[in-house]
Amino acid sequence: MSDALEEAYHDITALKLESGKQNLNLVKLNEPHNVMTYYIENYIDFFTLFIQEDQTLYKKLLPNRNFRINKIKNSSKNSPYYLFCQAEIILQWATIKLKFDDKIGAAKDVYDAYKLLEENKKLFPDFMENNKSLSIIHALAESVPSWVRKIMGINGSVALGTQEIAKLAEKVALGNHMYKNEVIAIYSYILFYSNNKKEEAYQLFDKFRLDYKANPLIAFLKASMAHKTGRNEEAIKILEERPKSSQYFRFYYLDFMYGKYKLYRLDRDADVYINNFLKNFEGRHYVKEAYQKLAWYHLVVSNNPKKYLKNMNLCLIKGNSLIDEDIQAEKDAKQKQLPDEILLEARMLYDGGYYAKAQKLLVLNAKKYAATIHDGEYFYRFGRVLDALKNYSDALEYYDATIVKGDPQKYYACSAALYAGLISEELKSYKKAKRYFQKCIDSNPDGYSSSLHQKAKSGLDRLKNKQ
Repeated sequence: MSDALEEAYHDITALKLESGKQNLNLVKLNEPHNVMTYYIENYIDFFTLFIQEDQTLYKKLLPNRNFRINKIKNSSKNSPYYLFCQAEIILQWATIKLKFDDKIGAAKDVYDAYKLLEENKKLFPDFMENNKSLSIIHALAESVPSWVRKIMGINGSVALGTQEIAKLAEKVALGNHMYKNEVIAIYSYILFYSNNKKEEAYQLFDKFRLDYKANPLIAFLKASMAHKTGRNEEAIKILEERPKSSQYFRFYYLDFMYGKYKLYRLDRDADVYINNFLKNFEGRHYVKEAYQKLAWYHLVVSNNPKKYLKNMNLCLIKGNSLIDEDIQAEKDAKQKQLPDEILLEARMLYDGGYYAKAQKLLVLNAKKYAATIHDGEYFYRFGRVLDALKNYSDALEYYDATIVKGDPQKYYACSAALYAGLISEELKSYKKAKRYFQKCIDSNPDGYSSSLHQKAKSGLDRLKNKQ
């Protein structure tokens, strides 16, 4: 790993892809036998395809995977980077294959990468960088079905993955380690999603001084976690201060995030940024959700029901229903009717972390919902707000009401069971938490179920040895 190559890596992982390409070309001229260039070069394909989601380009670039791996295979086997770089390339392509719905190809790649990393760990036990990718596989291992784990022979746990990435984080904290941004990003992800330690995960960005003003990917991660920890104002500020010059690869999803977060604040100009995403993005994911959010804007903020219905019709015909957010958006669009404006506004305020405002809105309209039969959404929305305000006893009552009275075809009961489980875990009522997590897994609503089930399985994994 020469200085020039490390400079290329830093440019590419900051989405300065053109600058990174130029640096790589210089390395190829000056260091023609340095096969690490192929490993770093793969990051360009990874970020380009992950962000753009261009199907034609994916088919064009896919042969690069084997070409680069073969180049590395023809180099020295005595380096800890020999197997590590192969595994990293394979895992990056596994992630891209998932983006393009090749689940079988992605699963095979994960298995191949896992075997390479485990072998590398035996050969070079002191090579801690191995933990960068191995920690992800170990942390997610027990959230996949047991028959899949058995066939693939992958073992691991949330605790093991967390321990591995924490050790590597300690190492990268010393000096200016090349992988610092990547390692802390992975560490925060594992803490946030697999351990449910959201506050601790968010604090890592400041603790390790990751600069979101110089890296759109750090801005993306930090803004996402700021929003999900109730810091919508901070998330908006991060996205406003992200780098936007022409030297950075265009990341249009950040426009959608910005517009969405402004929508939750009920800003009048939120639609501008959502429209900018829809105008420029040519990928597969989040398009249906973007039309859904645009519809919400027109119903709640601009009070235009006709435009709500128009955008919901576009939601039906545009984009793909491959991820939970788009599946749920399409399901909502199929209702062909206006949603309850009060509950929708409460949802938007909650999603922005404006809990007191959401609670006031729900309390003022309590009589309307107490006396009518509905699908459980009122109980669910109130439960989520009370949960966020840490009024756990009342939140559990509303979650229980949602589970009993909610429409099983909708996600409210499934989601309520998950969050009731998380509250019970927080209160150390482990048996109760396990029952709630299992209820979540046993529910199969349309939309959102895969991510809810994933989180519930992680919860059961955390509690398997607790009574």
